[in-house]
Amino acid sequence: MHMQHRGAASLERLKAHAKVLSIDEIRVAHTDPSAAPGAQIATLDVFATESTTSNDILSGINWCIASCATYNIVAINMSLGGGRYYSSLNPTDSIGVALQTARDAGIVPVVSAGNEGYSDSLAWSAAYSNVVSVGAVYDADLGSIGYGICSNTTAADKVACFFNSASFLTLLAPGAAIVAADLTQTGTSQAAPHVAGAAAILAAAYPNEDSTAHIARLQQSMNVTDTRNGITKPRIGLAIAITPSNPAQQPQPTVESCTTEDCRESYGGWRIKFGQR
Repeated sequence: MHMQHRGAASLERLKAHAKVLSIDEIRVAHTDPSAAPGAQIATLDVFATESTTSNDILSGINWCIASCATYNIVAINMSLGGGRYYSSLNPTDSIGVALQTARDAGIVPVVSAGNEGYSDSLAWSAAYSNVVSVGAVYDADLGSIGYGICSNTTAADKVACFFNSASFLTLLAPGAAIVAADLTQTGTSQAAPHVAGAAAILAAAYPNEDSTAHIARLQQSMNVTDTRNGITKPRIGLAIAITPSNPAQQPQPTVESCTTEDCRESYGGWRIKFGQR
């Protein structure tokens, strides 16, 4: 789920205006298949103009919890926040409690870490201790890049200098520069959806595991060190995350033929499915 709904975000209004889209509808054009091409996205915009309120955000989270069974919601992708926190936040306020309720319902809350260039702190809401906070690495060698607040020489899986990092950050994902819907963009808002998509795949592959187990799987990958602060964090690796620790847990995929042009180009005419929750 990605929040994208304009205006007052009462629960009833969100119910009326939430739109469920397939990944292919969102991914109009992409150089590679998306992380979870069989998934759908419920888009909820909790912003009125350039700002939002805690009540609007809370309504969005509560909509996801209430609609979990209807739309098989397994991840929330949030790209919003502000402030600066030098230690993780205890999720005891209304939004923190709602995020925990989402986790208890099997929904993984994924939050972009922010792009202020902090090396010792995270923005709210990435600072909550019960969310998956995501920083950014480069997708490829792009040469030297300047961002105003910092500059980088780049390489695949090298930490980007612009994102907020701290010891309590959860993990890293590609966030510079990401091509989607004919746009090339950079930021933790591009990194977090990789994680949400991976969480959707893990929920399908391991339907009997809870959100905590899925998060643990996402952290089983190569480690990348942030040279700004010496902090090492895992970079998401779906191939490793989906590998069972116990052979008896091996997901049983089915292989189906597909004939659409997109499927032929992306999957060679065949697609592997793991079944759905």
